[in-house]
Amino acid sequence: MEFALILPLFLFVLLAVIETGYIALSNIVVDGAVSTASREVRTGIVQQSPNPLGRFRGTLCQQVNIVVDCARVLIDVQNFATFPDPTTIPPPGAANNFSPGTADQITLVRVTHTWNYLTPFLQRLIGPGGRQHIASAIFRVEPFLQN
Repeated sequence: MEFALILPLFLFVLLAVIETGYIALSNIVVDGAVSTASREVRTGIVQQSPNPLGRFRGTLCQQVNIVVDCARVLIDVQNFATFPDPTTIPPPGAANNFSPGTADQITLVRVTHTWNYLTPFLQRLIGPGGRQHIASAIFRVEPFLQN
């Protein structure tokens, strides 16, 4: 009798802990993938490839597909002449934006993905549309030989 009363609460807490851990894992994997893909932009490998966006997305998806569907990942890559004021940078849009810049330019890489909870109560707490995670990197592109 007591077990039947406690079982739903126990299952809810167990599922919430597992799902929250999985979300944390996916955020860490996306952060690492952004770091790896950004390194290719920073060194000019992406800019020198025949399909820069395809090269960047391929490098990113190779690592992200472990835990996140790469089709749900949005890429926002912008370049600037100097380091921008963070308050003036608009939030990432709903479509991919890819402008990696050239040598000695400042490049901002942002990758977003939205997570919808599987546990119904947690989804109601977060609200419709899920929670958006943004992984980012900003750096000066290294000098590289241009074709």
